Amino acid sequence: MVVPRLRAAVLGLAAAAALLAACGGPSATYVTNSADKTYLKVPNTWHQIDPAQFTAALGTPPADSSAEGTWIVGYDADSAPQLQHMFDPQTEEPLVLVSVDGVPEKSRGQVSLDVIRDFRFPVSASARQDLMLSGSASRLTDFQMIADEVLTPGHGVRGVHSVYVYRLDGGPPQVFDQLGYLNDDASKVYMAIARCSADCFQKRQSEIEGVVNSFTVREDSP
Repeated sequence: MVVPRLRAAVLGLAAAAALLAACGGPSATYVTNSADKTYLKVPNTWHQIDPAQFTAALGTPPADSSAEGTWIVGYDADSAPQLQHMFDPQTEEPLVLVSVDGVPEKSRGQVSLDVIRDFRFPVSASARQDLMLSGSASRLTDFQMIADEVLTPGHGVRGVHSVYVYRLDGGPPQVFDQLGYLNDDASKVYMAIARCSADCFQKRQSEIEGVVNSFTVREDSP
């Protein structure tokens, strides 16, 4: 019969297509810091930011782990990945920075969830007030808090997930999706922060949220 043969041919083509897709390589890049038990997943269409850009910004190469300094990596969906895209007035492609920083022992009692919120940009009310008093508020304007959630996932960490809007240097609104953790003895700060324009965020929200929500810390795992 013609119909069963046609159906079998279609099923065969579908199976072959599935096999080819499976062999076509992973759809995501897994960013792993084994020493600090930190993991992140980004689409394989995003490109790693050259570590030399972090060296230029930090004055020292990114460390292999927080025990040696600041461990930091970045991925940018732009075809020319740049660390500066995190701080430009407008960014039309999403990017993410993920880092682990050690906290000096003498400072550990001062690390609160607001410190985590303000780790990259002033987010808490007190930090934004300090920004106004410093006279630097003209660079960051029109702040809006979209979401702010305290997290208690266990595994030796606690944290806060904040999504907020700023205009940088008078540019169009930019959305920041930020997930930060502090371990139980306050010796490490773990941070993932993604950013793009408000229009970009609206179009690619699920993609960006998928990256940020994949950020995982397992401080108490062996």
